[in-house]
Amino acid sequence: MGRINLLDPLLSSRIAAGEVIERPQSILREFLDNALDAGADEITVSIDGGGIEKISVSDNGSGIAREDLALLGSRHATSKLHDPDDLYAISTLGFRGEALYSIGAVSKLTVNTKSAETGEGSVLVIDNGKREDIISSSIDKGTIVSAENLFSDIPARRAFLKRESTEGNLCRTLLISKALAFPNVRFTFIVDGAIRLDWPKCSSLKERVMFLYRSEGIADADVEELHFNGEDYSIDIVAGNSSIKRSDRREIRIYVNKRPVEEYSLQQAVSFGYGELLPGGAFPYASVFIEDAPELTDFNIHPAKKEVKLRNKAEIHHAITVMLQNGIKRKIPEITPFQPEFYLDEKKKQDEPRSSSYSIPQSSSWRNENLSERVSIFKTKDNSWLEKAKALKENHERKQAEEEKKNAVAVPVEKKAEDEIIYIGQAFKLFLICQKGDSLYLVDQHAAHERILYDELLSQKTVQNLLVPIKLETDNLMDEFLSKHSEVYTKLGIMLSRKDNGEWEITALPASCRASETEIVDFISSQRLDEHELESKLFAIIACRAAIKSGDDIDRWSAEELLKKVFALEEPACPHGRTFLIKLTEKNLREMVGRTI
Repeated sequence: MGRINLLDPLLSSRIAAGEVIERPQSILREFLDNALDAGADEITVSIDGGGIEKISVSDNGSGIAREDLALLGSRHATSKLHDPDDLYAISTLGFRGEALYSIGAVSKLTVNTKSAETGEGSVLVIDNGKREDIISSSIDKGTIVSAENLFSDIPARRAFLKRESTEGNLCRTLLISKALAFPNVRFTFIVDGAIRLDWPKCSSLKERVMFLYRSEGIADADVEELHFNGEDYSIDIVAGNSSIKRSDRREIRIYVNKRPVEEYSLQQAVSFGYGELLPGGAFPYASVFIEDAPELTDFNIHPAKKEVKLRNKAEIHHAITVMLQNGIKRKIPEITPFQPEFYLDEKKKQDEPRSSSYSIPQSSSWRNENLSERVSIFKTKDNSWLEKAKALKENHERKQAEEEKKNAVAVPVEKKAEDEIIYIGQAFKLFLICQKGDSLYLVDQHAAHERILYDELLSQKTVQNLLVPIKLETDNLMDEFLSKHSEVYTKLGIMLSRKDNGEWEITALPASCRASETEIVDFISSQRLDEHELESKLFAIIACRAAIKSGDDIDRWSAEELLKKVFALEEPACPHGRTFLIKLTEKNLREMVGRTI
């Protein structure tokens, strides 16, 4: 007997299903795609046992005709493609004809549907590859599709599934991801009989995305909505300002033609757009919705349709970056009063049964903390800083009054201008405290001075020749780089001269950089960057080294001069993107201590 034989059809179908169906989340993805393609505007997802025991999706879409059920669930059976050219202009979420076939091979698949055209209701059951006869149904409208006992006939696959709670959370994460791109659809999520999420229809993408962002404590005022129309595409972005950030890229969401896709280069475009608005290692909250011409997109790459090829990706990449650069502004952090009532209301919402039309998706971790502990965070542990600030201000005013008395000539008292900067003092040898208008400001002296020095370096014009050139040695790669790009340093006022293989000399430096020769040598010897990066990073390093440090005392004159320059800046951020200014208004301060007048 030969060693080669044809696979059993059932075994073959289960092998194929493994590429599409990994867990309950995979089934939900396919069910949701079909419901949305059917034009549904109300979708309810129900899972039991994390979706392992049962996962069901009901919709009010167009339904399926009885004659089409005869082919439904067969391999490569689809209503989305009719000829080969359709593959190159896909406008639907599903198209491969593999989903229901795969689900029916590894679970009990039930499709209960009513055709909007014929008005006839029908039920189809495919139990682990075994197809049952189609029977009539009394369903009112749309379709209810369910999958039960996932991998029950494949114990080895079922053993790799995670705990029910974990699988259920993955289903919830997928539902949220899908729902963000469809604000005109109501989504309800039921877990073991209890409503866990109910998002009503919305009028805009921002309104829909805010259901997610609010659950993480983000206010509507901190989120911008941007729009741009290109030649063959349009882009909508819902993104947080500079005060909203996280330590990973998880909330940089990219959608192409309403599909969530994994596209690193477009995530990178978002990061480029924020630039120095965020400090190093921080990433924004941004949801990017791209509508591109179908003929310019290709989703036929991954069975789960997680990837896409875009023929105009470079153009879209640039557009995203420019939109964010022009549309997202830096926000000065503002200390606001703690409102216990807000948190009590939120806690109450969390404890209420999830049966209302709106419920906050999974609370962030602090919501589970004891309220008194949260309040204590906002209580001043040591009020001495405020007393010291008050004393400094009173001392300043007293000295001014004494000086005026000493003067023989009477000078009419002029009212202080609203924008006058009144220096109060230094706190913790790091923060400069001042009053401007009706607000107090705390300024990080190091970061502020660093920014001012950085701007001065960028605008410098004077180059100073060195009496004794500075020698530096490089490896082969750096020697080759400098040979090709030494003119970049020349533009920065740093004159480089090559003496031998790996041996260079610095013959001139910007006048303001003479005290930073060591840092410059170290930088030139190690960095291979483009012109813009060389300039920004080199001057950032020089400014950081030369700036006033945390722990340094600063005299009144220097502090006042520094503050004048700070408030003249367009962007209160250090060269690394960190905001160095905090605002506390008189109104907020009064509210904190219970004063209403």
